[in-house]
Amino acid sequence: MATSKSGTSLSPMVVFLLGAASATALLLFFLTSAARPALETGALRREEVRPDSATVRRSTPRANGTAGAEQHAGVAAPPANEAGAGGESEFARMLRAAAMEDRTVIMTSVNEAWAAPGSLLDSFLGSFRVGENVSHFVNHIVVVAMDDGAFRRCRDVHPHCHLLRPEKEGLDLSGAKSYMTKDYLDLVWSKLKLQQRILELGYNLLFTDVDVAWFRNPLVHITMAADITTSSDFYFGDPDDLGNYPNTGFIYFKATPRNVRAMAYWHAARRRFPENHDQFVFNEIKRELAGGEVGVRIRFIDAKDVSGFCQLGRDLNRIATVHMTCCVGLENKLFDLKRVVEDWKRYMAHPLWERRMGKIGWRFEGGRCIH
Repeated sequence: MATSKSGTSLSPMVVFLLGAASATALLLFFLTSAARPALETGALRREEVRPDSATVRRSTPRANGTAGAEQHAGVAAPPANEAGAGGESEFARMLRAAAMEDRTVIMTSVNEAWAAPGSLLDSFLGSFRVGENVSHFVNHIVVVAMDDGAFRRCRDVHPHCHLLRPEKEGLDLSGAKSYMTKDYLDLVWSKLKLQQRILELGYNLLFTDVDVAWFRNPLVHITMAADITTSSDFYFGDPDDLGNYPNTGFIYFKATPRNVRAMAYWHAARRRFPENHDQFVFNEIKRELAGGEVGVRIRFIDAKDVSGFCQLGRDLNRIATVHMTCCVGLENKLFDLKRVVEDWKRYMAHPLWERRMGKIGWRFEGGRCIH
């Protein structure tokens, strides 16, 4: 066995072990030193955002141009930001509960006068009960209440109600607003940003005014080839003709980034037409929306199918919905809406063979809007 020449000399094995131990200790030292600043920084950041810290800010979710489109590139994905500020998480859960399988939500809006017992909301919901295979659509309707009274009444008669505060603080939207008054304009414009928000959350949107009677499924007249499908006050035969006059009281939006941009563009255009309602502005800018940077495809529905008093379809075998258009005043709308529902019930009471003959039509005598 080999021995060292000096009693104090170390064997090669001992030297190797000592060197390895020293290297390991040195490595641990550097790792510990490098990790400490990051841990301290993380603790500092957590301290900076304590709930009682002055750096915490509360915000109300709002639609802001194309931000939603950029965040929602897939659009068909489930809604994000479920823990959002304010009432957004509750609204998002409501949309999920109300949405159809293809993520389509039906939306209407009411104020206290329209939601009162015996008023437009009751007639609107009642039409689904007498319509042909449309009663299930009620489960997919979100009723947007424009004031506290409308919200309370909505919750008495419908499962999906959302209270929308007006953009202008202190604005009272509860009464039967006269057509084209300032309060009326604020009422109809207040819902537009919420519609944009629905698109940003990835839901297709079918908006219907509450003075529309639903008798058949109108979705069969909506094509996925278009970004926006709208009903028509006056329809001239070509669904792609931008010369048709739209009625935005029945309008469908696919959940696409283009439509988010279109909605923001539409709302911003109010400044150019301050004395007019949303439908007038949409008609004025429809060619701008279809061209340029927005580039949406707009399609119009034949007024014989999705109809209104401006150009009323006469064939009840085709009618899907009837809108109280070209009619001014809550009482007048309500009077004729009830008559339309009664006419439909009379039509449905006849046997199928007789209905198909096409001889059962509207009774116009005594109407305040229809003639």
